[in-house]
Amino acid sequence: MPGPFLRTNVDLNSNFIRGAARIMWAGMTIAFPTDIGTIINLSTFDAQTGWNDLGATKTGITITHNNTEETFDVDQIFGDLDTRPTGWEVMVATALSEMTLAQLQLAWEGSASGTGSAGSAMLGVGQPLFYTKRRLAVLFQRQDGRIRAFVFRIVVRTPQESSIVFNKTGEQQTVAVRFRALADTSVADIYSRYFVIFDQAGFN
Repeated sequence: MPGPFLRTNVDLNSNFIRGAARIMWAGMTIAFPTDIGTIINLSTFDAQTGWNDLGATKTGITITHNNTEETFDVDQIFGDLDTRPTGWEVMVATALSEMTLAQLQLAWEGSASGTGSAGSAMLGVGQPLFYTKRRLAVLFQRQDGRIRAFVFRIVVRTPQESSIVFNKTGEQQTVAVRFRALADTSVADIYSRYFVIFDQAGFN
């Protein structure tokens, strides 16, 4: 007997995904992960040494992948003959909900944390000439507990207006932040220079 005409691979544990994710960062001195277990402990889910949580978010975590291209054509043929990419772009955007100085430092490219004359925690915000390069990971846990991780080799902050509002009504404060992935030219495989997706064992 024939199977269904409309073919799908419906598996709510594997390929239907919706829900909040976890966003983490590490300095460039931390080796690029070889698996999910090098980012978080898979028993306790604690961050591994060198990895830091960005905490709660609002509006989700959005990974954007896009490219530009140009076509080849000639006057004598009324159509494109070929097309090739001219550039690739990968972004990660979110809004951080935990309004700590550490979160603001990362979102606004602030100074190293310090201490005021009376012991207050202190953060400077100014006009840096360069962006800080980091590693970034976005992790999602499926219904059956297994994890998918998007791990970005190099990211920097990219222009993103953000406002914090003090008001008796309305939404809680958040700080919007967007990261641009940079190509890691030390990676020989050009198909893997921006990021790697890890699926915990058992997923296709």
